[in-house]
Amino acid sequence: MLGAAAYSKEKLQEAIAEIRSLTDKPFAVNLTLLLPGARGLIQTVLDAKVPVINLALGRIKDIVDATHAYGGKILATVAMVKHAQFYEKDGADALSVTGYEAAAHSANVGALVLIPAVAKKVKVPIVAAGGISDGRGLVAALALGAEGVSLGTRFALTTESVVHEVYKKKILAATEEDTILSDRFDGVNCRVLK
Repeated sequence: MLGAAAYSKEKLQEAIAEIRSLTDKPFAVNLTLLLPGARGLIQTVLDAKVPVINLALGRIKDIVDATHAYGGKILATVAMVKHAQFYEKDGADALSVTGYEAAAHSANVGALVLIPAVAKKVKVPIVAAGGISDGRGLVAALALGAEGVSLGTRFALTTESVVHEVYKKKILAATEEDTILSDRFDGVNCRVLK
């Protein structure tokens, strides 16, 4: 999954082309619709007929319709049951259910509570996110009602990741007590290193 928030339209086109040159498998592009410039990037993603679009924090019905028109899928990220139901109604093909353990945006409920709460209320597949970093987390997520998991921080630490080496070292040195949840960035809770 390519996080597209920091890309210009031109750089996003290049990144999508690079991914396609490396694999013939499905891939996803992630856009947080609340962030500046995200709506402008949507058309770039739709024009490229990206197989899976991961969306969060915004209205998606028009994007769902445009994506389904070329056979693509929508994975909507949610942190509340009511948003899961809303996105399912709008046609999302699956939901990324993000507990507050996740880095970046979240709500106030942990994955242990949120995943089964959403699973009881929707029929679309659930991908669990937040605090999952190994096989034990995968097993727990499956037991709670998810169909699979999404790992973010774990992949940020890979050799291929463009995350700065200093930040990678800080993540590796961090303990379970070294993050905070704050709304000071953009008004929505966001988990970061202290």
